Amino acid sequence: MDDLEAKEGRFMKLCLKNSLICYGSSAQNSLLYGMLRKYLLIFLLFFGFAFAQQELWDTAMGRERIFNALVDTFKENYWDTNYRDWNAWADEFREDALNAESRAQFDRVLSRMILDLHDDHSRWIGRLGEGMDFGGTESGQEGLGFQHAFLGNTGIVVERVYPDTPASIAGLQRGDVIVSINNEGLESSSDFSYNRIIREAIDSGHVSLEVKRKQSRISLELTPTRIDFGSVSSLPQANMLDEHTGYIYLPSFEGEGIGQKVHDLIRELEAQGADSLILDLRDNPGGRLGELGLVMGAFLDGEWVEAISHGELVWRARYRRNGDQGINALIDPEDQVIASERIEDPVTFNGPLAVLVTKFNSSAGEIGPLVLQNLGRATIVGEVTSGNVEAIRTFDLPDGSLVYVAVANLQALDGTDFTTGLQPDVIVDDSSLDELARGFDAPVAEALKALKGLPFTPGKFF
Repeated sequence: MDDLEAKEGRFMKLCLKNSLICYGSSAQNSLLYGMLRKYLLIFLLFFGFAFAQQELWDTAMGRERIFNALVDTFKENYWDTNYRDWNAWADEFREDALNAESRAQFDRVLSRMILDLHDDHSRWIGRLGEGMDFGGTESGQEGLGFQHAFLGNTGIVVERVYPDTPASIAGLQRGDVIVSINNEGLESSSDFSYNRIIREAIDSGHVSLEVKRKQSRISLELTPTRIDFGSVSSLPQANMLDEHTGYIYLPSFEGEGIGQKVHDLIRELEAQGADSLILDLRDNPGGRLGELGLVMGAFLDGEWVEAISHGELVWRARYRRNGDQGINALIDPEDQVIASERIEDPVTFNGPLAVLVTKFNSSAGEIGPLVLQNLGRATIVGEVTSGNVEAIRTFDLPDGSLVYVAVANLQALDGTDFTTGLQPDVIVDDSSLDELARGFDAPVAEALKALKGLPFTPGKFF
């Protein structure tokens, strides 16, 4: 504050010298002086801060400072020191960054610079609140709660039903084909007209669906409601496939409470008679490693993965049950806990397990199946994955910008390299829309075949 007070004193002397306060009584002058002092302090605090922020990125010297800090962050923290020639990498983008004529252009250069690493994890974020687009999902939209695709001469094929929405409450299921909405047929509709029909039905406040489910036709009544799609899209959901096989769909490990929810769902499925389980992780992009660890705890106990950085072990993940709690912790080489998460009343599922994946699985969504396969705990069904298995950390730069940096690479406890990707035990392409419309989900059918040791694929021919 000493510098601020000195600036204030010089400004006040200048005001008095130029007769800005030169009338009225001494009391009035004193009051005016106090008011001026108050507003001057606000002026100096606000605009002084703004000028300081501008000076950092709005000049070549400021941009160079931010740029160099970004390069140093990768040099010091990226998990593989030999991944790139960091100086040569910086030289490719330095001129464009230093010559940027706007903040948006500067951000674009640095974003392009990090995308050039092709590691699928590191990412430029920039300064929050400055118009950066993070691809957020619109929340609070009026809807029914299902994901779909249109199939010509057939109708609307339901690909996913979100939990706790009008669609799930009414009993709509994946693979259902909607052939009529509010008595308006869809089988001869076009890509354009079916969206109009859905929108008009939602706007009317009541939606009647005629649904084809395999060889049957059923009617469902739904009342549209406001849905926070950003929240429901990551929620796991479960149902019984037959008398003995439970099914859990887990679209993401993002968001708190995923691990707890999965344990609760397994408990509910076991109460319904499930002694084998299909865990559907298709297209799972990952999320929180701690939530993955808690989910893994339903199927194994002890250490399950390790992280390597700069050629050395930095931590191992370990799940343990402690009384009525399940605890996943990251343990450093000295056996010290560096992070932990816990759930209440965990379950331990020892029955046969199959896990479904696609080529789009990555991060925690790929690490989980890799570990379960490596430890011999699950049969993996689906498509070959790419080996996108890094852990990231957020770093602050001098101007307040944020950047994600891949700081560790995950591998099996026996040293198996996960970056080569996952080779499923049963390779099968994800279901086509035509197959789904016929009620056949190929990966689920192959998983049932593997779990039950059947000589045929259930539901393939009908």
